[in-house]
Amino acid sequence: MNQSISMMLVGGLIRVMQGFAQAAPTLLVGLLIASIFRYYLGTQGTRRLFGGNRWRSLPQSWLIGMLLPVCSIGVLPILFEMRRAKVKPGAMSAFALSAPLFNPLSLLYGLTLSRPLVIILFALGSLIVVTALGALWDTAWRRFPPRMEGHRGDDVLDGHSEADPSTDHLIGLRRVFATIVHFARETTGVTILLTLVALSGLAVLAAVLPYGAMQNAVEQDDWWAPLKMLFVAVPVYATPMLAMSQLGMMFQHANSPGASFTLLTLGAGMNLATPLWFARYYGWKTASTWMASLLVIVLGLSYAINKPLVPPGVEPAGHTHAFDIYANPLSTHQPINFETIGDLVAKETDISMIASLIVLAIVAVLGLVLRVLKVDEASLVAGAQPGSFASSMQTEDALPRRGLDVIVPPGVIGAAALAGLVALSIVACYAYYPSPRECLEEISIARAECLTAANSGQTEHALYWLPVWEDWSRRLEVGTFLRTGVVRPYQRMQGYLIRKKLELLEHELEHDPPEPEETQQVVRDILGTNARWVESFRQTR
Repeated sequence: MNQSISMMLVGGLIRVMQGFAQAAPTLLVGLLIASIFRYYLGTQGTRRLFGGNRWRSLPQSWLIGMLLPVCSIGVLPILFEMRRAKVKPGAMSAFALSAPLFNPLSLLYGLTLSRPLVIILFALGSLIVVTALGALWDTAWRRFPPRMEGHRGDDVLDGHSEADPSTDHLIGLRRVFATIVHFARETTGVTILLTLVALSGLAVLAAVLPYGAMQNAVEQDDWWAPLKMLFVAVPVYATPMLAMSQLGMMFQHANSPGASFTLLTLGAGMNLATPLWFARYYGWKTASTWMASLLVIVLGLSYAINKPLVPPGVEPAGHTHAFDIYANPLSTHQPINFETIGDLVAKETDISMIASLIVLAIVAVLGLVLRVLKVDEASLVAGAQPGSFASSMQTEDALPRRGLDVIVPPGVIGAAALAGLVALSIVACYAYYPSPRECLEEISIARAECLTAANSGQTEHALYWLPVWEDWSRRLEVGTFLRTGVVRPYQRMQGYLIRKKLELLEHELEHDPPEPEETQQVVRDILGTNARWVESFRQTR
């Protein structure tokens, strides 16, 4: 299918806008974590958090990455602070690749998509990748340290001062204000430029891949499937939840497991800005070696697991919609206008993304104001009174602290803040995956809207509610597991059957010309399966 220049450009713009909306929540989290590292953990605390110079720095960085809810864009501002704290490059590489892959939300979601053993093996596979790559980098770093490290005032140019506040840091409200200033200024700094670089990969794919071009690309019998996915996954930006949902669709359609691992590791684990960041600070030669080693390790593991992890008893569907998100969103039948662009962007945007975009816009305006007023870390330190520094508490004439007026070490505050983020992730798991009762109520609404529209020929309305229904079906399983500790095999099977029936309904709705009788037959089949499925979960509420 040939694409016009206007279709390529508009399709790329739509993908970039969708990607920016998806990145907004985790980008805000990454900026907040970076500010906490800078003003509360400090250089020594940050280096200690990632294992220092000990052997455990690589697995420890991998574990920390899996606990923090960030994506491959949200990890970029954290990397700035890790480098400033002189964390080992291998540990930085391990964190940069593992943090976007899994978090508590996506890991729980992934356990409903295929056999739990597969997700566990994929997590262990990511540990092998980051450990091997980090060890190679640390070995090369010790033997051939790059000369450009800390050269030419890189940090000053990027707005990252090398001043170490850990020896005499700000305390009190001034430190809180400094954290806010850093957080706001970073939303208008180099991180946003790197974000645009990361999202440019989506525009490139939309220009290269026409609408629906990836539907038959990675079948399990295709020996080239992992290699094909390699070329798609490198420029991709995907959030952990999006990558997990695609992973589930690949297993549901019996696509190549090796291609699934490649997509998860490279598509979610990095983007075009990741190697650019490493090249900027460690040299192009070193970054090229790092990138080549990463591709070789991932591709080798992908082919090693490709046949052993083929799902038993699942017939290949011959096609999948899992990768439509990376091809051009515009078909030849769609008009190119502002209404089409707005509809396609809104279709991939939920309330959490909209709220995050609003917060990001407000913080960015504050950051621009602070830049215009030239308010930064240096000005806060220069204008501070002697009592605003930790050293003022250690002088002989310092007033005694009374009651709750206690100086808490920055490491304790930073650790508490990070523990709070992890606790917030756990709370978010229970909020995102509600109780079975609430899930069944939402499912009943989605089911009524979808099936009523399908029977009456309202295709667009039915196609809107169909993925909502499918998403709530997976939330139902995770919510049940969180509260009862088990999802029975019968419940899993009924969930699998209802999603297969929904897929058949989607195919009937997309059939051109429409076939109302066939669609109504599929709707009747869904109602029977749905009754058994819902009843199996009502018994465990």
